[in-house]
Amino acid sequence: MELLSHPLVVLAIAWLAAYLVLRFAVRWSPRSVKLYPLGFLVKSDRTLVVLDRLSSAAPRLLRIMSDIGIVLGLVMMGAAIYLLSSNLATYLFAPSQVGPQNIVLPLVIGVTIRLEHLPYMLLALGIILVTHEGMHGLIARAEGLKLKSTGLFLFYVFPGGFVEPDEEEFKNAPARVRARVAAGGSFANLIVGLIALLLILGVFIPVEAGVVVAGVEEGSRLSVNDVIYSVNGIPVNRTSLYWNVTASEAIVVESSRGRLTYELREPVSIPVAHVLRSLGVTHVSFYYPMRISIGDPALEHSIYRLLFWIQLLGINVAIFNMLPIHFLDGSLLVTSLLEKIIRSERALKGASMALTIFSLSLIALNIGFTFKTFGLVQI
Repeated sequence: MELLSHPLVVLAIAWLAAYLVLRFAVRWSPRSVKLYPLGFLVKSDRTLVVLDRLSSAAPRLLRIMSDIGIVLGLVMMGAAIYLLSSNLATYLFAPSQVGPQNIVLPLVIGVTIRLEHLPYMLLALGIILVTHEGMHGLIARAEGLKLKSTGLFLFYVFPGGFVEPDEEEFKNAPARVRARVAAGGSFANLIVGLIALLLILGVFIPVEAGVVVAGVEEGSRLSVNDVIYSVNGIPVNRTSLYWNVTASEAIVVESSRGRLTYELREPVSIPVAHVLRSLGVTHVSFYYPMRISIGDPALEHSIYRLLFWIQLLGINVAIFNMLPIHFLDGSLLVTSLLEKIIRSERALKGASMALTIFSLSLIALNIGFTFKTFGLVQI
């Protein structure tokens, strides 16, 4: 019964119920919308018009950007392979140096990603995917390639967008054109991620000014999104969580909802983290205030978390997508360039498959050693 009450299970049941009602009871089936048991897809002709207008306004600029994207794509491909290889070497040959910086894990909601991050992660993911596919479409149109359709989708909780080129026309396009289109998505993701990172550095003070309550037990006087600034005069941050609080009569918590006093039955001397746990706080995140305050610490923290997820996903998706794995853009980029060296189609497919197996093996081994060393890690 506990499993059935889990938010993700409830959402899945709601999706299936909505699908059955709309598909079989109402028989709702508009031409531009496709319904699926756990989501829907919307195709839009208007998006094609928008892409045409934007691409025709600055085709030369788009070609220059896409050529830069090819160079950056190859750099990101090399960086991804190097980072995964050196990380694996640390696990294998220098286990004493392994630390949190060596963790490589898949982003699985509810398993490696706590549910509290879900709204920010999904909004960031939507921005990343839409700009990714949008850049593919812009470059394709600037190169004169036909697009069959564009649109948006929502699968379970995952939002996104898509651009569907004419497969035959794309296949017969020059190698440089295909390379430009392939590298465009990661180039857009990298730019979006770096913009978000610059906003974080410019808008927020890079010093922890407290912790934000991310989870509480029933009965706690503190609530989710409250900011805790200090405990008995000790500023709360990543380091001070392990400092001892010594008190004989009361624990005084300075928070965004004011001063909270907790009477003691006997003197204590325990770490700040244990104090928070005894007050019903199950987990926290760290609070970085805005340089110009908007007067609402919880809203400031929400903006920070959204920008954090945009930069995290933008930069990491850009790099990961450039790995030469068959279903990623990196494979399309590298095979487009290898065509000039490898003339045999069979040899080209063999090289692509070898790169795919190599890259997937690197990822699998890094994830495997992470779980072996750290167990199930949540962020």
